[in-house]
Amino acid sequence: METHPAQGDVDRSIPHSDPHRSIPDYLQPYIVDQEPSRYTAIDQAVWRFVLLQLEDRLAASAHPSYAAGLAQSAISAERIPSIGEMNRALGSIGWRAVCVDGFIPPRAFQAFQSLCVLPIAAEIRSPEHLPYTPAPDIIHEAAGHAPILIDPVYAAYVRAVGEVGARAFSSPADARVDRAVRLLSELKEQSDSEARQVEAAERELTGSILALGAPSEAARISRLYWWTAEYGLVGKLADYRLYGAGLLSSLGESHFCHRPQVEKRALTADCTAVGYDITRPQPQLFIARDFEHLHSVLADVSQSLAYDIGGDYAVRMARASGELCTVYLPGGVQVIGTLLGSTADETSELLRFEANVALAQRGQLLGRIASEYCIPLGRLADMSDPRHVLGSRLAGDAQTRRVSLDYASGVRVSGLPCVEPWALSEAVLWLSDFRLELRGRTLHSSAEPYPLLLADRVVTAGAGSASREVSPLGAAPEQAGGAPCERARVPKLRALDPRFARLEHLYSLTASAERQGSRAGLDVVHAQLATSFPHDWLLRWNLLHALIGLGWADSELAAELRHRLRELEDHYAGRHPIALGIEYLRAREGAEPMARQHGS
Repeated sequence: METHPAQGDVDRSIPHSDPHRSIPDYLQPYIVDQEPSRYTAIDQAVWRFVLLQLEDRLAASAHPSYAAGLAQSAISAERIPSIGEMNRALGSIGWRAVCVDGFIPPRAFQAFQSLCVLPIAAEIRSPEHLPYTPAPDIIHEAAGHAPILIDPVYAAYVRAVGEVGARAFSSPADARVDRAVRLLSELKEQSDSEARQVEAAERELTGSILALGAPSEAARISRLYWWTAEYGLVGKLADYRLYGAGLLSSLGESHFCHRPQVEKRALTADCTAVGYDITRPQPQLFIARDFEHLHSVLADVSQSLAYDIGGDYAVRMARASGELCTVYLPGGVQVIGTLLGSTADETSELLRFEANVALAQRGQLLGRIASEYCIPLGRLADMSDPRHVLGSRLAGDAQTRRVSLDYASGVRVSGLPCVEPWALSEAVLWLSDFRLELRGRTLHSSAEPYPLLLADRVVTAGAGSASREVSPLGAAPEQAGGAPCERARVPKLRALDPRFARLEHLYSLTASAERQGSRAGLDVVHAQLATSFPHDWLLRWNLLHALIGLGWADSELAAELRHRLRELEDHYAGRHPIALGIEYLRAREGAEPMARQHGS
C-alpha cells in the first residue's frame, strides 16, 4: 500500500552528522560574516548588563537546561559571542550557527532550523531599548535561542516545527504583514526614527493584520512557534519555567511575565488561533507540560494542514497560495512549481503550472521544463487507469503514429511518441508535437518533447520544494549590484558623531581601568561624565560594578554613583532598567570582593 508522505511519527532524533555540513545554495545568500571588531565598548556594556542580570534572575525561573546551555553554546557575560565559536560549540549536539543580517524571510528561517542550523542576527540593541527590542539582535538569538537546544527533545521540536512550517501554505496577505512587522520593528529600534514614521508603520501593520482574514497555514505555524519557542512556559500553572527565547533574552518580559495580569493558558493546538504583536509585551502565555508535549501539539496542528490532509484539498490550498509548491503524485513522482488557478470553464482534474517547473522522484531532481506545464488527472473515458495505457492500448494513427488519450473529465491529449530526453518514471509518456485540449479548446501545446505524466490522482501537496536542488524560497536576495560578491559584514559600521565618540571613549576607558584595577582611571571617567554626560546611566552602572568588583564598594565614589543612579531612575520614570541594575549590584556587595589590583 502506498504511504502518504506525511504519515508516521515525528522524527525526534538529532542528526549527528558533521556540524560543518554544507548548507544548500539557496540559503547561502542569507549568510553574512560577523565582524567582532565592529562592536563598540557601548555594545559590549549593553551585552554585559543584560547577560549578568539574566543569568542571575533566570537561575531559578528558567528551564534547567538554560544555565548549562549558556556555557555549552560558548556564551559568556563578559563579551559578545563569536558566532563562529558558537557554531563549533553547537556542533557537539548536532547543530550549527550562522550569522544573518537582521530579519530574514520566514521561509528561510524555517529552512535553516529544519536543517538544525540556528540563524543569528549579529546586530545588538541600543541602550535605549535595553530591556527589550522588537528587532532581531544577538542577545535574543544567541542568549535566547541557543541555550535550550542542549535539551534533545526540545531541539528536535525546533527542527520539526521548521520542517512542518516549510510545507505550510501562506497567503498573499502574509507577505504584507511580514513587511509591516519588519519595518515597524526596525523603526522602533532606530534612535533617529521620527514619531510620524512609527505611527505610519503602526497603521500599516494594523491594516495588514485586519486584511488577513482567516490565518493561513503558515501564519498558524508562526503563531505556534511564537507561543512556544519564542514565548513558551513549561511545567504547571502554579510551577512553571521559562524556555521561550523572547522571555529568556528580555529583562522586561522575563520579569513581567510572572504578573497575574498576564494570563497563563494550557498549551493546545488552539494557540494557533491567537495572534501576537511583536512590538508589545504579550498579554497571555501558554504552558506546555514538558517538551514532549510540544511534539504532541505540533502533530495536532500538522494534521489540519494541507500536506497531511492531501488530495484535492491540498491542490486547492496550493492554488490559493500562489506560491512555489511540490505536488506529490503516485510512484514517488514530484512536480515542483507554481500552480495556476482553475478558470470557471476548466476541470479540477487538470494541474496547470506556470513556466519553470522541476520534476523529481523521491527528492532526486530529474529535469526541468521551461514552459507552462499541464498534467491531466483522473480516469480515462473508458474508466481505466491512465497508468495502464502505455504500449499497445494507445490509440494511434497508422501513418503519423500520433497517439491520443481521452479523459473522463473532457481532456484530450495527443502527440507523437519520441525518445526520452531524460529518464523520469515508468508512468510517463514522452510526446512531441504535444497538444492538450479541453472540450475542443486547445489549452496547451508544445513542439518540444513533452513528459506527459500519467496519474489518476494527487497524493498531496506542500509549500516549497521537495528537492534540495530547487530553491523553495523563490528568488534569493540579490547581492550588491545584483552580482555575486563578498559577503556582507555585520554589525554594520555606524557613523559616530563627536559627542557619541566621546561617550564611546569613556566606555572604553572604563573597561580598561577595570581590567587594570585602576581607581584613578575610574575617577577620570566619572569626572568627565559629570560635566559632559549627566544623564548617561549605563556607564555609571558600569563604574559602580567595577568599584564593587575591585573592592571599593564603600568608597565615596561608589556612594555618589548609587545616589546619582537613583536620581536617574526618577528622571527616566522607570523607562530604563536602572532599578534592576541597582538591585543586582546590591545583592553582590555582600560577596567577597575580587583581589584589589593597585593601579595609578
